[in-house]
Amino acid sequence: MHTYTLSNLRRLFLSLILIISGFGVVIAQDSIPEQSTKKPLEKAAFESGYFIADRTVSLPPAKTLEAVIQHDFGTIQSHWTDIYGLWGASNIRIGLNFTITKDLQVGFGTTKMKMLQDFSIKYVIVRQRQGGFPVTIAFYGNVALDARNKSSLGNNKLSSDLDFNSIVKDTAFQRSIANQVVQNDTNYALNYITYNQAAGLKGANVSDLGSLFDHTFKASYRFSYFAEFMIARRFCKEFSAQLAISWVHYNLVDQTTMENNHVNGGINNNINIAGIGKLKISPQTSIMLSYSQPLMTYLNTAPWPNMGLGVEISTSTHAFQIFLTSANGLVPQETIMYNPNNPYNGAILLGFNITRLWTF
Repeated sequence: MHTYTLSNLRRLFLSLILIISGFGVVIAQDSIPEQSTKKPLEKAAFESGYFIADRTVSLPPAKTLEAVIQHDFGTIQSHWTDIYGLWGASNIRIGLNFTITKDLQVGFGTTKMKMLQDFSIKYVIVRQRQGGFPVTIAFYGNVALDARNKSSLGNNKLSSDLDFNSIVKDTAFQRSIANQVVQNDTNYALNYITYNQAAGLKGANVSDLGSLFDHTFKASYRFSYFAEFMIARRFCKEFSAQLAISWVHYNLVDQTTMENNHVNGGINNNINIAGIGKLKISPQTSIMLSYSQPLMTYLNTAPWPNMGLGVEISTSTHAFQIFLTSANGLVPQETIMYNPNNPYNGAILLGFNITRLWTF
């Protein structure tokens, strides 16, 4: 009786173990996560984050340092006088960017024209996938600081209610300012004169102009801002394109110029649309085409649209672009807000971009 009972207990114990083990296997199988159904990423639409005068959605890999040299020569309109702009007034920008993660890049650059120092950020919001999401969407923004002497930033408003007689010492200059204040009010209903107007008046002198400027200048006048959303698609291995819309703001602008060419009184702002396209003709070589149009300005007046045509030669760590374009601002907000070159009248210039990558 005792042996029979032990034998039954052994069988019962083994049965319980098998049942529990089987139950555990079922639970374990149910707890295994399903394999991801996310589609593979499409190859980057562009080899570089720079495209003539525009930016692209592309980013180098995470923990990559990027060095950038951008150079624009003068316009070709003077022909042999300056060898089609090669000896003309040029602009150059040198920059460094660092990709913190695969989706985030920060950068800094310095530009010869206006001594602009720009700080930038680029973030890829979503990426194109093979057989999945059809486009890559990214944001690019920067803040630029004009580091020139503040006297170069003139044309800020001098309010009519300023006590000019206590600021200005020269009596002839005092009378000239008083007359200009009356003329601006009578002829244009303006309650100010501009610094540039004051600088051209009888009796104007360095000391009094400096005092006037000090009474009106603010450090915030040095700053300008640029924000852009970019949508790009790699249609096939040979062709990629991108559309973008951007907003520009300057804390200080040339009042007279902007009031003559900006619509709706938005003289400190502009909105721009841009399109770029790349046609690959070999594994390392592409034809580049770009066009951008400011929207808050009148037709047939500056700032003029920017267009570009060029060639890009790229490797895994380098990109070299040589092109013809019309704008020489190099910093995006300068191109959009102040492009003085009318491409339809032949104001075209030669430029190039060079990038070099180091991955850590």
